[in-house]
Parts: sequence; C-alpha cells; structure tokens
Amino acid sequence: MVIIEPENNFSSLKTQLLVNYVFTNDVLSLSLSKVTPNFDPIIGEIIESKEFTAKDGTMCIIHNKVGSDIKRVLLLGMGNRESLDTEKTRNLTGKVVNKAKELAISEFVLVPFDEMDEDHLSAIVEGIKLSDYSFSNYKKDEDKFDLNQVRILITGDLASNQKIIQRSSIVSDAVILTRDISNLPPNDCSPKDLANFAGKLSGNKKTKVRVIEEQELEANGFGGIMAVGKGSTNSPKLIVIEYSGSSQDEKPVVIVGKAVTFDTGGISIKPSDKMEEMKFDKCGGCNVIGIMKAVSDLDLDKNVIGLIPAVENMPSGSSYRPGDIIKMYNTKTVEVLNTDAEGRIILGDALAFAVKTFSPRVIIDMATLTGAAIIALGSNVAALVGNNEELVTKILEYSNKTGEKIWELPLFEDHKEQLKSSNADIKNIGGRSAGAITAAAFLSHFVDDTPWAHLDIAGTAWNQEGTREKTYNPKGATGFGIRTIVKYISSYNAH
Repeated sequence: MVIIEPENNFSSLKTQLLVNYVFTNDVLSLSLSKVTPNFDPIIGEIIESKEFTAKDGTMCIIHNKVGSDIKRVLLLGMGNRESLDTEKTRNLTGKVVNKAKELAISEFVLVPFDEMDEDHLSAIVEGIKLSDYSFSNYKKDEDKFDLNQVRILITGDLASNQKIIQRSSIVSDAVILTRDISNLPPNDCSPKDLANFAGKLSGNKKTKVRVIEEQELEANGFGGIMAVGKGSTNSPKLIVIEYSGSSQDEKPVVIVGKAVTFDTGGISIKPSDKMEEMKFDKCGGCNVIGIMKAVSDLDLDKNVIGLIPAVENMPSGSSYRPGDIIKMYNTKTVEVLNTDAEGRIILGDALAFAVKTFSPRVIIDMATLTGAAIIALGSNVAALVGNNEELVTKILEYSNKTGEKIWELPLFEDHKEQLKSSNADIKNIGGRSAGAITAAAFLSHFVDDTPWAHLDIAGTAWNQEGTREKTYNPKGATGFGIRTIVKYISSYNAH
C-alpha cells in the first residue's frame, strides 16, 4: 500500500490528492511552483486571509482546474518546526488518511518535509497503515472505503528508504494482526482459538509453535495455569513460539504475554458494568503473537521465544476459590485471596517455565494486569517495573521514539513484604496500596536473577474511558507496546 518514488519529475505526476507538510515557520514563503504554478496565487490569498496558518493539524484543500493531473492539493499544518516529534508526524499523517477516506479518495501522494530522518519516515508509514485500520468483521452491511495506495516522494537514496518503509510496514502489519485477534469476542477466541492463531506463525522455517495442553500442564506442575483455567469448559493452554534466527547456543529474549480470553473475575466476580471489555484481558498474549510475527517477517538474527499462558477465568463448581493454596511451577506456594488477581498467577508459571527451560538473557512480560496502573498513570501511559536498569532504560528510550508512553514505577522490598502470607510462601494480592507495584512484586518471585521487565498495559491496550484520541489508534484494541518491544529486540546485542 505504501510505496516510494523519486521526487524529480512533478511534470508527470498524477494523483487525486497531493499532500504537503507545512510548518508555521515556512508558511509565508510557501510555494508549489515546482508542482504547478497556478497554485501559488491561490496559496498567497489563503495565507494572507489567514485561512491557513499551519498550526498543528490544520488542513486546507485547494482544487485544481478541471482535467488537471493533480486534482487537489492538501496543506497539512505541522505547527512550529522546533516542536516536531515522531508522535506528531504519526498522528497528523493519520489525519490525512481519515480525510482521504472521508472524500472517497483511494490514493494520494505525500511530499515529505525537508531533512526527514528515518524515525519520521517510519512514523509516516505507521500513521498511514495504523489509521486505516478498523474492526468490522461482524458488520454485514459495513460500508468501508478502501485506501489502495499512498506514494511518498523521496529526495534521498531510494534503496535505503525502501528498507525503512518495508520494515515499518511489517511492524504495522503485526500491530494490525494483534488488533484483529484482540478485538475478537470471547465466543470466537477461546484459549484453543488463540493457539490456532499462533500456530499460523509456524509457516516460517525459523519459527515453530507448540501448545502445552491441559493434561501435560497438570502432569508437569503448572499449578497456577491449571488453577485459574479449571473453572471453564475451555481448557487452558501454554502456547510456546520459538524463533531461531541465530546460533543455537545464543540465549534468547523471552516475551511473555497474559492471555485471559475472558475474565469474569471467577468466584470473586466482577461488577457487570463494562464486563464486556474483559475480552481485552487477552491483549498481552495477542501482543506476543504480533511481536513474534514481526520478528519472523523481519528475519531478525536473534533468538526469540514467545510464551502465552491462555485461560478463561470463569465461576463454576470447578473454579479455584479464595482461600485455596496453589503450588506453582517453581514449587512456590500461593495463597489465593482474590480470584480476580488471576493474571499474575498464570504469568508466574510462564515466567518460571521460561527461566528453567530457556535460560533467557532477558524476559519481558506484557499484561493487562491491574486497574491500579490506570489509577496511578491514567489510560495513556503503561507502567513499567523491572529488576535491571539497563533493560528498563532501553525500553523507555525506544518508547520515546514510538510514541508509546511508558513510565517506570519502583520496586522495593517493602512492596514484597505486602505479599507475605501466614499460610503460604506468598499471597496473590498485597492490599489496596501500590497495587500495580505489588502485582509486579508477585511476578518477581518467578524470574530469579534473570534481567526482567514487566509492562502493565491495562490502561493502554484498548481505547477506554480517558484514552486520548489518536488517529492511528481507532476504536478497540491498540496493540500498544508491540512497536517498542520489536524496536528493542531489533537493536538488542546478544553478544
């Protein structure tokens, strides 16, 4: 859908819409004479009348005379050049996509701004592809207008810029796949269904997928996953995705994602208000599928493992109960005080399995884990907790480039003290105070000394109350965190 062309021959350019990024610094000297000279007098009048000021997100469409090869020009206001960042580029490019679809325009051409670097070109591609997304699988009469092609005019080296566009397209497609799965209703996305979606990744020769089924989980001591999953007629799974892009002896990066395909809260049942949103409690696991797809399609020279503990948390005669004591995969015992704090329990088993089986250099887990993270940081920022300063710093650095806002929370021994139990090694909740941190403290019991980072994406995994509107995050699941973690894995030096 996104292609590049050399910016050297406007005389042969044909398009329904030509888009120009304009900064307030440059608006008074704006000229399109190299495109077609008859635009300049009109632009002069528009600027003089202050109809177009180039402030952030402002747009002005100028129609050309009938029969012209360039049908329209769109001026897109980018604000002050000094305040430009990739997030603005991504979001405002998405605004152009929405305008094109509103006008039923199937293709357009973008003229990038001067001195556009790799990060901004990536942001343009992401803005185009991610804002064009919508979830309409269940709408029979959905009238959806398709955007077929966007051409970007490039002044620099075509080959290197093509690689940037290809990479950004691959990552964006991984986000789109994740959104598609995350948005599925619970009746069409059980743990078995999720395993089938993951299984499609095995088409790549470097990727293999296996599913640890209920009988094997029980036989091998996955007490946490079994306890949470046994209340549902949909049996629990542990999905293992292995990508071998480097030597066999290179320790892998392991990505773990919570996938509760629907979360009623179990015996500690949730209020009915907005319970339908609990189909999104699988977003961490869906992210892992997206990340592993991107890693595979990018053909990275890394070893990466994706682990997805998948369960449905339901109340029934076979459900686990408050007061139960569970023996986890690493043999630690957990006293259950609340069955709605189930995500940390299934993640604990998966993390311990990762440490024992793969001896990873790094573990990153992603989970819609706590409402406390939303209370602390709102619906636009994910919480990050880790035990390794270098790993945490890198994730924060890459999140600044992707526009996926992440904030580090501390983890002290005091937080671990809140989890001490009189009847078991630990309990699964630590009280109301520091809820997002005590959830991470629980997970820390299962990673030993492995460098580890935990991303609580409860507020950012889908558009919800308090979510800031962004053109490239349409209603529903967002795929938050995928672009940041893929950027980390791509840049990770295992040697």
